[in-house]
Amino acid sequence: MSLSSARVVIAGGGPAAVEALLALRDLAGDRVSLELIAPNRELVVRPYEVLAPFHEGLEHRYPLARIAADLDVELVVDALAGVDADAQLITVGSGEQRGYDSLIIAVGARLAAPLPGAIPFRGAQDAGRLKALLSESKAGRHAPVAFVVSSGHVWSLPLYEVALHTSHWLHSRGVTGIALSLVSPEPEPLALFGGSVSREVATLLDANGIDFVTGHALSLHAGGLVLAGGGHLSAETVISLPRLSGPRILGLPQDHEGYLKTDQFGRVVGVERVFAAGDATAYPIKQGGIATQHSDVIAARLAAELGVPGAAPEFRPVLRAVLTGGHEPRYLYAELGERLQQTSRASLEPLWPESSKLLGRYLSPYLESLDSASSAQRARNGAT
Repeated sequence: MSLSSARVVIAGGGPAAVEALLALRDLAGDRVSLELIAPNRELVVRPYEVLAPFHEGLEHRYPLARIAADLDVELVVDALAGVDADAQLITVGSGEQRGYDSLIIAVGARLAAPLPGAIPFRGAQDAGRLKALLSESKAGRHAPVAFVVSSGHVWSLPLYEVALHTSHWLHSRGVTGIALSLVSPEPEPLALFGGSVSREVATLLDANGIDFVTGHALSLHAGGLVLAGGGHLSAETVISLPRLSGPRILGLPQDHEGYLKTDQFGRVVGVERVFAAGDATAYPIKQGGIATQHSDVIAARLAAELGVPGAAPEFRPVLRAVLTGGHEPRYLYAELGERLQQTSRASLEPLWPESSKLLGRYLSPYLESLDSASSAQRARNGAT
């Protein structure tokens, strides 16, 4: 790899990919030429997609062409099809091959089918179905509803928000008598965040009339859910997040689910010059903020290899999230690992300066700057 101008290719169009672009441009400057291979034309901030059935127009989407232009990045709209690590070549969906000095894979995970018979909730695309359900409830159809967290790799917090927003929506319209349950294999609500957060979220669920049920949902039959161990829960309508599976990238070693195993610096184990960040990796927590932390570690490592002074830290994840749902937001924080229980914290006051629900060292302030520019443009247009 040339120390004067390294060609870094980033595959993916989500938070991890854009964070990697921003971090590398900041840390390495013109020592790198950057190329983004993305199958999508927009960066979609998925934490806001939860709001789509309840608050129209609050989704956050940003054109990748604008981001690429801001950062002097070559954008190729195509999907990563395979990697030849020995030749340092990638193949895209069109069949074209492109070379790299370093490759960062941030393609995310694949969405698998949720519990058979359940209504999937993947974001704004499923808002219509949830709106229809809520309208039926307002019209007098008071069937019990269960929100089911699937087993396996899944980020469960959005489903808590859907349940809380649903409770608030019903209450604000005077709709009563609908039993709401949240079923999850987690031992406690949002257990990843530690005990303090779990207790706060449990209290919040209870205050909003949502029963928390620990269990693995196996199947859905007329009138209810069948749970592992023989349990049964009455539920006529079931809403579930899809499960996740690995991207299964041709040419790279992966685990049995198709995820990429990485070391503490984000390098794909057993492969030279290939890194991976975010949901495509075998790291079990699939969250945008964690994905951006992966990217920061990789960018610092590549910058150090290019001779940029400064530390190249190992991956030490910190879990941060904003939980909304018809109430004052809760700011949730925990340092993962040995300090989990000591650092577990839920607060009504912000615990960090960024206001975005998607947290990234570089990504949050950058997206806020785009939002400010868009607001200013709308104001100018309104004044003319």
